[in-house]
Amino acid sequence: MSAQPKVVEIGEKIRLLRVQTAPTKTTCVSVDLLMPLGVRTAEYTVLASYLTHCTEKFPSLHLLNERLELLYGAALSCSTAKVGEGFRVSFQVTCLNDRYALDGERISEAVLNLLLDLLLCPYLENGTFAKNQTATEIRLCIEDLESEMNDKRAYALRRMIETMCQDEPYGIRTDALLKEVRALTPDDLLHAWKQLLQEAHICVCAAGDIAFDALEENLKARFAEIPRQPISIETVFVETCEDVTEETETMVLNQSKLVLGFRSGMTSPDDNFYAERVMVDVFGGGPYSRLFTQVREKLSLCYYCSARLNRQKGIVVVQSGIESENKQAALQEILRQLSVMQNGEFTDDALQASKAAIADLFRSVDDMPETAVTYYAQFIDTPLCTPAEFIRGIESVTREDVIAAAKRMSLDTVYFLCSKEEA
Repeated sequence: MSAQPKVVEIGEKIRLLRVQTAPTKTTCVSVDLLMPLGVRTAEYTVLASYLTHCTEKFPSLHLLNERLELLYGAALSCSTAKVGEGFRVSFQVTCLNDRYALDGERISEAVLNLLLDLLLCPYLENGTFAKNQTATEIRLCIEDLESEMNDKRAYALRRMIETMCQDEPYGIRTDALLKEVRALTPDDLLHAWKQLLQEAHICVCAAGDIAFDALEENLKARFAEIPRQPISIETVFVETCEDVTEETETMVLNQSKLVLGFRSGMTSPDDNFYAERVMVDVFGGGPYSRLFTQVREKLSLCYYCSARLNRQKGIVVVQSGIESENKQAALQEILRQLSVMQNGEFTDDALQASKAAIADLFRSVDDMPETAVTYYAQFIDTPLCTPAEFIRGIESVTREDVIAAAKRMSLDTVYFLCSKEEA
């Protein structure tokens, strides 16, 4: 069944997405807030964790978990992410469908109230964020940021982005973020929380078999008294690069990482997007792609090699795991495969396989409330695009579109992470 999404403007830059899906056992509700990247990013990173662990009504994680258990074992999660040069804080709860509750209880309404309590009614002591709880959240945040060093693939990707976008907000450095996190105080969190409510772009997404009208009225009432001055969020798109930046870093590891950053030529998230998406997939997506069939399988230059488009920033990243002595050969072959794309030497079978694979990913979006929320919540303040519309856009891409998209690609950064013994 295809969902029937509806956009309701609750207030200034406050949006409700109503997604009616086929009846399932679960319902999913999320609240997403978007702020400019680099503006209190450290505060919002810690704040996201704090707000998920306690509220005014439930001042400890134990009490909050007891409330979730009473809501038939509802599952609460929180995440943060860069979205272009915006910073998104996302809260999400999955719960039992109202129709399965005892005595006609509206679990979805209770879950929404809990989410809004997390955001609007935090646990405070003496008018500010609790000192001990703040210290705990800062420690957890530091541990989380430092643990990325244990995942060398994620670390290499992050370091390439920091190098490639060092003069852009998107290139915010983790070491700088850690320094800011360590210096935070309860009052810093209080000021950040107030600013978040006043200035963020807010999207509430509810998916499932829900009494949407009641949810809508509840939202309007809860946000009615909050003074709003939403801030503008803009992302810098660098179309091309003339000079290639190369950086090598060493550490103790078993497998070297080669990460390449390309400028796609995009000037906005919608600029030639469908052609870019298909081109990157034929280049380095599925098992039919050039990087997989040629660089990894035929020439055995990499343990893995794949490409990914970051639509919100207009960059393409190629990640590979290699033996250090294969660096130059792997780099040359990856660039040669890009030339193959630019010259239109890829097969029709690969093009059709790519379009079919991408379309299949989105045909199941509306099957479950959780996947529906994950998809629709990305449209915080942009026009809604249904999975069906997305699929039509992908299917309309031609060979000529893919070639043109490949020709706009330019290499910006080569980042190499290798073992100290091999440097």
